[in-house]
Formats: sequence, structure tokens, C-alpha cells
Amino acid sequence: MAGRSFRMFQKNLFALLILTFTVHSGEAQDSVPSEIPETVVIGRPDSFPRNALQNSSLVTPGGQAASRRTTGASVEVITAEQLSKQGTTTLLDALRNRTGISTSQNGGAGSLTSLFLRGSNSAHTKVLIDGIPMNDPSGASRAFDFANLTTDNIERIEILRGPQSVIYGSDAIGGVINIITKRGQGTGELNFSAYGGSLGTHYEGLQYSGGDENSYYSIAGSYLETQSVSQAAARFGNTESDGFDVGTVSGRFGWNLQDDINLDYVFRLTSAEVEIDNWDFGAPNPVDNLNRSNLSRNFSNRIQLSKLALEGRLEHKAAFSLSNYERIDTNVPNAFWASEYNGETRLFEYQANYAANDNNLLTAGVTYQDEEASTDLQALVNQTSTGVFLEDRITLQENWHATAGVRWDEFSRAGDANTYRLSTIYYLQDKPAHIHAALGTGFRAPALAENLFAFGNPDLAPETSKGWELGYTTQLHDGQILFDATYFRNDFENLIVWNPILFVLDNVGLAQSSGVELTLDWQLNDRTTVNANYTLTNTVTRETGSELLRRPKHRSMINLEHMLEDERTLLGLTLAYTGSRLDNPGGTTTELAHYTLLNLYATRQLNEHWSAVFRVNNITDEDYEELFGYGTPGATFYGGLSLTR
Repeated sequence: MAGRSFRMFQKNLFALLILTFTVHSGEAQDSVPSEIPETVVIGRPDSFPRNALQNSSLVTPGGQAASRRTTGASVEVITAEQLSKQGTTTLLDALRNRTGISTSQNGGAGSLTSLFLRGSNSAHTKVLIDGIPMNDPSGASRAFDFANLTTDNIERIEILRGPQSVIYGSDAIGGVINIITKRGQGTGELNFSAYGGSLGTHYEGLQYSGGDENSYYSIAGSYLETQSVSQAAARFGNTESDGFDVGTVSGRFGWNLQDDINLDYVFRLTSAEVEIDNWDFGAPNPVDNLNRSNLSRNFSNRIQLSKLALEGRLEHKAAFSLSNYERIDTNVPNAFWASEYNGETRLFEYQANYAANDNNLLTAGVTYQDEEASTDLQALVNQTSTGVFLEDRITLQENWHATAGVRWDEFSRAGDANTYRLSTIYYLQDKPAHIHAALGTGFRAPALAENLFAFGNPDLAPETSKGWELGYTTQLHDGQILFDATYFRNDFENLIVWNPILFVLDNVGLAQSSGVELTLDWQLNDRTTVNANYTLTNTVTRETGSELLRRPKHRSMINLEHMLEDERTLLGLTLAYTGSRLDNPGGTTTELAHYTLLNLYATRQLNEHWSAVFRVNNITDEDYEELFGYGTPGATFYGGLSLTR
């Protein structure tokens, strides 16, 4: 019953989408909007057209737009253009091979997916879409599941590495993944994409966007379905394919009510179903279950009012966001386990940005968050938090920039948390190089499940971390090569772990991660580029001296792109290596083997409106496991067409 209702809901997503397209198509025919500069949403949305930001802008720890030149933080930007030319349709595929990141998935597409940023826990990465916190309050640790989010209507993805709690609050211990919805501009534009390929996979996406000096809009929808592979590994005799499907509708709308007042609204609706298998504790390994599946639905939206004052030197931003989460586990093998989970997060924010002069930007803000969760076995529980933060971004000299910030939070169930962050970037005067450094602290408040669900502990305190990094960036061969080397270290305290003596969760965990990140961008010639990265991550549990589970010590990637002489065909090749790492199936520590994946992609502009994309994943048909006992796909092939007009 639940599965049928979810599938019906997904198929009706496009009805809402097409209705919206019809309304906006009619408006576009009445008047042709003038072109406006591209505006990039940075952290908490900044949507004034006259303050348009270019691709040289990026997220800072202050949630404000800043030039790359003035930012000492470690940030990586993934643009919509990169996603399109590589045929990337899911957030997971966009993040897999990025610097400092490792991922693990419990099987094929749609299965539970964890992300480890600089060796931190999956629950230590905060995920935002246009400033909306996406971490599910009904989850066991509030960790975000990276399995279901598609990339349609995304303008860019920004990865902030290192503690970011000063601005982003709880959960930002390891870093932040900030996802930015496309903002429409110019004459209404229609985009349609359709792909298909191995494992019965097909994807359809539709988007319409536009805008003028008074308003802007972007609305999109997509549907992805695949038969995938067995979640339980085939080497244990499991042959049933565990399918996955997800439907998404998203949009962004804005109105410039006056020259100095803007109203901005964004939303994203996702509905997904994935077939899963059971864990056999007697084996121990996963085994086929022909009838079990997980269903999930999330609706998130945010409205923000912005106003400029003092001749544009002061900006006020007030916002409210609301996110609803629903998860259903069908055919649960044990009646003791909950099968339905519901969560909701409400967030009120105020932020003021004051430019005292050309060299000093002061940011101050207040947040109030109320989150609640329940299951079919657990009555509704909630907790609230209040946060106050202050940050100053200053230019000390023409070649020296710095940022300093502090934050205080109070939680209704976990007490107080205080954090700080310092960062700087210094340009050498005798060579094209600079030094960047950062020092900061982070925290994660206990999830409601850890505090108040069965076996929880209402006396838990927040997990905390202290991290620092030091890096050197230089240009070589007349600027054709950009190379960066960064050392990082994070110390984690008060980690919430299971106490087998007290039989409850407790703040007794201590851990450390440290390592080196190397990145290389090389423009070989006008048609050929090379991008590469390598991450060395050392992790240790300080109580036992053992490595943290599922974190590879070595990860690397090299990507080669070449544009053919016709300037219409792009070829790309990606080689990604993941080193050995530990897992703990059934309580027994096991070392998982290293593996290397080779992927190929190609795009061709057929004419003014049509383009084609082709992709081959795991060309060598490598047999590997991200987690012990869980299946992964072999060689797969995909191809499709895109229309823009």
C-alpha cells in the first residue's frame, strides 16, 4: 500500500511541474525579459541582481560571497557545466572523487550512503540547500543520506572543508556541503534531458527558467529509475536486483519589490523508493529479501526577505525555512524495530552584513531552530536551539586577508556550545603563490534519537572538535599549472558511542584525523586539461589506537579532458583509486581491498539546440566492495540527449 502511494506520488510530480511551466510560458510570450547578470546564491541566499557574483566568487565560512583571492578557507566548487558535460545526475556521483572526501554505500543506487569529510563521521558534515539544513532530525545521528538527491536545477555545489560551526552551527564539524539552486535570468529557457542505459536505467528531466529586472524564476522536475544490482553481494549467492526510483520537483522564485528590497523563495520536493535486503547476523552478511524496501519523502522550502540600507553598506536578511521528512521501512524482519520515521525542522534566521569600508565586512546573526521526530514506536519528541554569531572579514594589506568569528549556542537538551574560527590568506610578493591557513572549532548536538529514543541518554553533551590547516598554492609554467598542498588535523572529543557497561549511548569517544591534500589543475594546451587530486588521511581512535572504520588512508583521482578540433566534441577520462580500509561486519574487523575505477564520458553539440552525452562507468569491470558484503555495479553504459531552447 505504502509503495503504491509513493509511486503514484512520484508520477504526479510532473503534473505539478507542467502546470507551472504552462503559467510561466504564457508570461514569457507577453514580454521578453531583459538579460540580467548571473547571481550566485552563497550560503544564505543573497539575491540582489545588482550585486551579481561571478564564478570567481565562492562560499566563505561567513556564508557571504567573497572573491577566491580573499578567502583562506579550503573550498571546492562544482559547477552546473561540469555536472552536465560529465552526465552526472546524482549528488553522490558529483562528490565521489573530490578532494578530502570518501563515500560508502550499502549496495547499488539509492542505498544508504555515508560521506566522510577529512576522516570525520558522516554525521559531522552539514548539508545545506540554499541555506536549508537537510540533515534529518529523525535519523539515528542526524546524518544526511546522500543516496537520493539528483542534480537537476542545481547551479553549483560548494564543499567547505574543516570545522564551520561558527556560521553553520551544529553538525559542521568536518565541513559543509552547500548546494545552490539555479536562479533564472533572461528570456525564458526550456531544458529537457533524457538518458538511458545499463541495468534498466532511465532518467528524464525538464527545466524552465528566466527573469528580468523585477523578478526571476527556475522550476524543474526529474524522474530517475534503475533496476540496479543486488544490495546483498552476489558472491554470497544473492541474485535479486534491488531497484531504485526517485522523483524530484524544485524551484526558485524571486521578486525585487523595490530597488533595495528582495523577496526570495526556494523549494525542493523529493520522493524515493529503494529495494533493500536483510542482514544475516548468523553469517554475517546481507541476504536477499524479495519484499523489503525503504521509502522516503522530503519537502524543504525557505523564504527570505532582504533589504539594503545606508547606501548599500548595510544588508538585512530575515529568513524562515521548513523541512519535513518521512521514511518507511516496509516488511521489517523484526517487530522490535521501528518501521516509520517522521521528522521536521523549523529554522528562523536573521543576518546583518555591514561594510564599514572597502577593507572590512562585519557579519552578525541570530538563529532559532526547532526540530522534532517520532516513529511508530516512539512518541513525538523535540528540542530547540538558539545561536548568536559574529564574524569580521578584513583586508590587512593588499596581499593579506583574514577572517575571525565566534559563536554561542544553547540547546534545550544538551546545554551550551562555544565555537570560533580564524583564517587567513597571504600572497607572496616575489612569486605567483600564496599561503592559506585556518584554525577553528566545531560541535554536533546529540540527535533526538541519541537523547530520547530507546537506549538514548538525555544527559549527552555535544560532540566537539578542534581543527587546523596550513596550505601553499602556487602557479607554474606561466600559469598553466595551479598546484596546492594542504596539511590538516582534526581532534574529536565527547564522541557519542555505545557504552556496553551502562548499556546506553555515552560521551566517551576520542578520535583524531590528519593528513595531506594535493590538487593539480593543468591546462596542457587550448584543448586539453588535466585535473588531479590525492588525499592522505590518517585516523585513529585514541582509546584503542585503531583506525576509524571505512576511511581509506589513500584516495586519488586524475581526470583528462580533450576538446576535438571541431570544437563540438568533448572527451573525458577519469581514473579513481580507493585504498584499503577497515570494516566491522558482525563485530569482526575486516580489511577491504583497494580498487581502481576507470570511467569515460563524451559530449557532442549536435546543433544549436541539441546535444548528446555518453558515459561508461567502470570500464574494466572491476570487482570491488565499498562495504563488506554489499554489491556494486560492474561495467555500465549510458547515453542520452539534451534539448535547450
